[in-house]
Amino acid sequence: MTSHFEPVLRLPNMQDVGPETLDQRDAFIKTLRGVLSLRGYERAETPILEQTELYIRKSGGELSSRLYDFSEPGGMDVSLRPEFTAAILRKTANYDLSSGPARIMYDGPVFRYASPEDADGDKTRQFNQFGAEMIGAEAPYADGEVIAMALEGLDALGVPDACAVVGHVGIIIDALNTYRLSERAKLFLINNINALKQGLVESVSEQADALGFTSNSHVDLEQAKADQDSISSTIEQVMSEGSGVTLGQNTGMRSREDIISRLAKKMSQADNPEDFLRALDMLSNLSQISGEIDQALDTASKVMSKSGIKNNKFESLDQVINAAELEGVSKKRISIDFGMARGVAYYTGMLFDVYSNGDKAEPLGGGGRYDGLTRALGYDKDIPSLGFAYNLDTVIDITQPTAESSKPSEIVSAMSEGSIERAVAKARRLRSEGKKASIDFANIRQGTK
Repeated sequence: MTSHFEPVLRLPNMQDVGPETLDQRDAFIKTLRGVLSLRGYERAETPILEQTELYIRKSGGELSSRLYDFSEPGGMDVSLRPEFTAAILRKTANYDLSSGPARIMYDGPVFRYASPEDADGDKTRQFNQFGAEMIGAEAPYADGEVIAMALEGLDALGVPDACAVVGHVGIIIDALNTYRLSERAKLFLINNINALKQGLVESVSEQADALGFTSNSHVDLEQAKADQDSISSTIEQVMSEGSGVTLGQNTGMRSREDIISRLAKKMSQADNPEDFLRALDMLSNLSQISGEIDQALDTASKVMSKSGIKNNKFESLDQVINAAELEGVSKKRISIDFGMARGVAYYTGMLFDVYSNGDKAEPLGGGGRYDGLTRALGYDKDIPSLGFAYNLDTVIDITQPTAESSKPSEIVSAMSEGSIERAVAKARRLRSEGKKASIDFANIRQGTK
């Protein structure tokens, strides 16, 4: 009989997952839990649905544009979780940490929308993370533990030649603080690290000029209101990522018009163009530096010296790398990238990505330190914290299936056994021995009673 309905198709960029992948995922999660539990990490679970505000406060405009958000029946704005960190920190913000940091591990699906026109528009919009957070731990030794743990997990899963690429947002912020720049100028520069790393200095300079950073031009409030669409676009770009730098106060729940008005007023307070251009030149050169530890630090030191910045800015990064080495990580497995920029930009110190050394096209996971996040979430205190997460689906893609996950079920045929009763009895016996057994119900012949 012909159906009168069109088939309901799977949503774009969503995946149906079969038994082999699910078995592999379960095995990987079990292995990773074993690795982390040896370091004192305990499991936690948070809701898939959270208030949208939780993620907007944490990650700014870039991630908020990728949220699956909607109003639930009670009228509250909620979102499918795009990651775990904010919810874990919400859960633990009021823990008593006097006896030591809270060590928490988690796993589950996360959801991030990507428009087909975006650079990552072909990526899966639902994927699985496994991660850990250490709440209430100062740098640098906790940083070393987390980097080491991320590599230990990949080693345990059989990922070939796992390595870490480390950056440090704190160094960038400290370097920019040596210039006479407004908070918004620093925010603009940090927001454009990735563009500078790609050599798009001219494009960044044009944006800076439009914002009045490189000239003495002032943006009048009435002009801003008259050209609201253009100003809105610029504001969203500048404010999309926090990276540990604020505009001086929390924007809270103010309307877009309020934010535009406030920022337009601040734009009339022009930065010194000479200082801004010097900072832009320094950051452009610094963002290009990556590679082996000693070589990268030496080159970065020369860039800082040329820019008139003291060379002690790298001490914090050096301490983190030494802490990882103390945890048993060879320095050969670590490289530095001063141009590391991540879409979820709330880090205040060390940040890192982990790769399989044979393929650095896409990280298998990453993390970093986010000491200011609790205050951004509305708590009246800063809690030193850090963590990391794997994209578990990506890790599975580059590893070989385990023998256990590929074992087929033995098919017991009612026809070959002579009757359905004998087939069921045989299948039950096999399962009692711990073996997989399924019954073929085709051509069933009933036994006689």
